[in-house]
Parts: sequence; structure tokens; C-alpha cells
Amino acid sequence: MSKLMTFEEMKQLYQGEWLLIAYKDLDDQMQVIEGEVLAHSVDQSEIYEALSSIPEQPLAIEYVGQIPEDVAFIL
Repeated sequence: MSKLMTFEEMKQLYQGEWLLIAYKDLDDQMQVIEGEVLAHSVDQSEIYEALSSIPEQPLAIEYVGQIPEDVAFIL
């Protein structure tokens, strides 16, 4: 079973991985402050596969690692 931890702790423990987080607290920018890591993987598709087995609850998917310079995001 996962334990409650801060997002900073998650970043240190799971550097370079995708996280599926059952969050307990968000800041005013909707960023995770603390929660439980339900799944983690270097492969993003494994996180999306894990979603189907998680009961409905507030969830976030985060990447905690260095984003390559040749990757662009459209928000």
C-alpha cells in the first residue's frame, strides 16, 4: 500500500518516471501538494493502463523528470 507523501518527496523517489497520484491536496495552481502514488513507470502507457483498475477518486498524472529540449507541449 502506498503512503501519503509530498510532491517533492515523489519527485525525489521517482525521478524520471510517470506517476498516477491519488491526490489529497492541490495548490491554487491545481498542482499536487501531497497524495499517494498508485502507479509509477518510465512508460507513460503503463500509467494509462493502470487507470482502468483504479476506483473513481481525484487523480493526477505527472511526469517527474527532465523534459527533453526537443519536446513541446501544447496547453
